[in-house]
Amino acid sequence: MTEDIRFDLLEADDFARYVLDGTTDIVFYLRAIKDQKANISVYAGRSSEPFLTALLDIDEGHGTVVLDVPRDEMQHEKALKSSPLVCLTSLEKVKVQFMVPRCRSIEYAGGPAIEIPLPTRMLRLQRRDYYRLIVPPNPRLRCLIPTGDGNGRMTEANIVDISGGGLAVVAPPSSLNLSVDSLIDQCQIMLPEFGTITATLQVRNMFRVTERGGSELRAGCQFIGLPATADALIQRYILRIEQERTSARSVV
Repeated sequence: MTEDIRFDLLEADDFARYVLDGTTDIVFYLRAIKDQKANISVYAGRSSEPFLTALLDIDEGHGTVVLDVPRDEMQHEKALKSSPLVCLTSLEKVKVQFMVPRCRSIEYAGGPAIEIPLPTRMLRLQRRDYYRLIVPPNPRLRCLIPTGDGNGRMTEANIVDISGGGLAVVAPPSSLNLSVDSLIDQCQIMLPEFGTITATLQVRNMFRVTERGGSELRAGCQFIGLPATADALIQRYILRIEQERTSARSVV
């Protein structure tokens, strides 16, 4: 489930685009989560298994938030002893994530509940400005990125998003040494059945993505000076994948 994927923003050229740190804005989003009865996945401490909860109440005056208790009593006990707690949810297709240092057990509306401090920072991953495609696992898209060691070596990264505006790559943290605003020339993007295009990428943001299988580094990159022929190949690739998905859905 995508709600269980944790994102940690490492760098970004526009930090405010992703992070809220004003109480008014944070409370606004929390109230929307409550009103829409959105499920919240909570990672307690270093646990790789989240528990599901719901937001019951927000007390801005006391700076607290009330969550429903997990169904599993062992998860409840673990949450009370763990720090920090990372909460993830989706709100109108925007991923929302926040972290609090602790929780405590309380009674709310005649039943057990969990109280957490009002978060001081909230991460939002909004829908992109460009038409984006979540790349299917097969056939996977690959990008060869120069290592910059002067020996002409390349490191391979999996592409997880692609559009006419840019792409996002995922690779183990030790494989890429990138930073926001860095330019990477001579990247080779292999589009199955359409060929390989060479492009210059500029890193715009970097996230660490944590799933149950482990942690990976994700770099969002913008195409710089992409030739029209290369852009046309990308659009043709996206169109073909969308047509295949539409056909598959109609068969089902």
